[in-house]
Amino acid sequence: MRFLLWFVLCISTLTNCSAQDADTPPKPVVVPQAVMAARLSHVVAPILPKGAIGKCSNALVMLKVAVDERGTVSGVDYLSGFEVLKDSALTAMKQWRYKPYEQDGHPIAVQTQVWIFYLGDGQSFPMYAPDGKGGVKGGNAIPLPPGCGSGPLIKRVP
Repeated sequence: MRFLLWFVLCISTLTNCSAQDADTPPKPVVVPQAVMAARLSHVVAPILPKGAIGKCSNALVMLKVAVDERGTVSGVDYLSGFEVLKDSALTAMKQWRYKPYEQDGHPIAVQTQVWIFYLGDGQSFPMYAPDGKGGVKGGNAIPLPPGCGSGPLIKRVP
């Protein structure tokens, strides 16, 4: 009889814990930016504020991005980079769209990072972009505008 009472109490406790966990939203899955870049369906290029950087310069802004289960950007946080470019990057990023990320055949919300490069000639683009073949391009160099030489290579730390 004591065992049965103990068993009922344990099951009751586990059931209550499970119900509480069900009410807590799950933590979003973190997906690398190169993986999410292959899923980009709509990109709005950020606008370089006039005079923000020199013609033969470039700048970087790093963002933390939440993407909901529909592929819509649901939140953007500025992580680092040129402060003068923060508002430009946030405004553009909020307009980006992705193909929904799936796990076990169901679309889910995810978090990723996006690095946006700005060139002195006014161009801007993500570090990784879809290559049109289901993969991505970019990620290994920071180009400079025409006539400014080649940009620096990005060295990856394992």
